[in-house]
Amino acid sequence: MSRKLKKTNLFNKDVSSLLYAYGDVPQPLQATVQCLDELVSGYLVDICTNAFHTAQNSQRNKLRLEDLKFALRNDPVKLGRAEELIATNKLITEAKKQFNETDNQNSLKRYRAGDEEGDEMEEDEDEQPITDEDDETNGRNNGKQFTEARATKTKKQGTRNPKKTKK
Repeated sequence: MSRKLKKTNLFNKDVSSLLYAYGDVPQPLQATVQCLDELVSGYLVDICTNAFHTAQNSQRNKLRLEDLKFALRNDPVKLGRAEELIATNKLITEAKKQFNETDNQNSLKRYRAGDEEGDEMEEDEDEQPITDEDDETNGRNNGKQFTEARATKTKKQGTRNPKKTKK
């Protein structure tokens, strides 16, 4: 460890949980937790410092994933785990993106199906009305479909009778 760190206690809960998971008592000694916390923090600082020096040698001021991989190149187990976590993170973000796109398309289909039947669509408690902010975000993604749905909604709202008449 090249630097002396302040006592940050960043990983106290995690370290105590890991100690218990590996067979220690439920409430480990504070000195043990603090010692392991300092070791973990120091290791992370050293890896990030090495990665930053790699970035500086490449004449960059920002870190990239390749810099961290280069800093971990001497330890194949940690490098493999880092690559696995990076790949998993990419899968999760892609799945979230696909889920959001599918969800937007399904809600649009449900809305259109309600218009075709001629019934007034009741808003669920978890559905939110369309706002101008939604125009900016969804308009980029759905383009023409979104504008058609909005036009249909405004047309439908215009045909409602605000006063109820008794017969």
